[in-house]
Amino acid sequence: METATNIKPLRGKERMEILDFLRGLAIFGILLVNMSFFNSPFFMHSGDYVLWDDLPNKLTQYIIWFFWEGKFYPLFAVLFGLGFYFFLQKAEDGLRPVLFRYRMRLLYLLIFGILHVVFFWHGDILVFYALFGFVMTWFHKRSDKTLIVWAIIFIILPIIIIAALVGVINLAMQIPEAAEGIEAGFREQNRFIQETIDRAFLVYSTGSFSEIMRMRLTEYSMVVNGVLFVFPNVMSLFLVGIVLGRKKVFKDIPNALSVLKKFFWWCLPVGVILSTTYVYSMEITSYTSLNWHMLLMVASSLIGGPAMMFVYLYLFTLLYHKGFFGKVTQAISKTGRMAFTNYLTQTIICTTIFYSYGLGLYGRVNYWQGILLAIAIYGLQLLWSHYWLRNYRFGPFEWLWRSMTYARWQPLKRQRE
Repeated sequence: METATNIKPLRGKERMEILDFLRGLAIFGILLVNMSFFNSPFFMHSGDYVLWDDLPNKLTQYIIWFFWEGKFYPLFAVLFGLGFYFFLQKAEDGLRPVLFRYRMRLLYLLIFGILHVVFFWHGDILVFYALFGFVMTWFHKRSDKTLIVWAIIFIILPIIIIAALVGVINLAMQIPEAAEGIEAGFREQNRFIQETIDRAFLVYSTGSFSEIMRMRLTEYSMVVNGVLFVFPNVMSLFLVGIVLGRKKVFKDIPNALSVLKKFFWWCLPVGVILSTTYVYSMEITSYTSLNWHMLLMVASSLIGGPAMMFVYLYLFTLLYHKGFFGKVTQAISKTGRMAFTNYLTQTIICTTIFYSYGLGLYGRVNYWQGILLAIAIYGLQLLWSHYWLRNYRFGPFEWLWRSMTYARWQPLKRQRE
């Protein structure tokens, strides 16, 4: 019988470049959205608090909300689920079942995520990917139909929860004594959030590393409070990725285009309508109030974001197939091949730019300047990934993660022929 240590990672030639290309685009989209979160407190992105309200910045913010926010982490989540499917194929090649090895991989990802949160940034997604990844492994024997049903449940569950909470609050507001208590609670919440925003500006701009760490953990606790309302969406997309793998959608590019084109025509009107609704609801909604506007914002994000993601998935695959900007697509593919490293280095670069222990530009880079900065950072990552992979087989964090997963050091240096 094969032992767990006989499980081997896929070789470089077995990689599917189209998936690396999609990962490369996903981390660029994620960086564009994250830029303002690096640069300002978490609750500044509520409708109640505005840093830049001039026309160029408002238009830039609307563009980010419509085209990017909530569209690229779903793409990354689908690819994560697809990666799980490919990982399991090693068992079909006669090796011992690899679920234990994959769960160890998730455990190490969770450790990376915790370190990322504690020492760098509250906006980490690795912790949630790891935790929901453990849940994903429970579904590996389920039928495609069951996976699709559960994917739908995970998408609509947060909407149902918020609808119920909004309904209960609205009923309670009809009782004068209860309404007074609820309004007082909202006022106290708003006061706490304003104090937290003021403190975050001061700490990130002038504080010591330990003070920044404490502030970061405070903000992260607020992010975690919203996990039940947002991140089941990630779980649903993991399951979609598994189904795409089973259906062998990406066995070749023409087949992928044929399948994804059907998604495109269904998802395009849904994505456009709900992305428009999302922009509208973001403009008028406060994160500190549970009302029908909040429900509209969550619903339009959780459904419209993945819908627009499938539109992008088809268009990106078509772009790759047609060979437009050939050298650029190759560079993006290499950046996606090092997606884990590039995601973490984006945090390192941006926190160094914005926090007091670096350039101290926190709160000084507006929305349109943030887009330019994101493009510049990603451009550097395109160059860095190209030159790194000329000499090495994996990105540095990919290499470390793989070595930990397989419990032995993986060869890093590329063999010269």
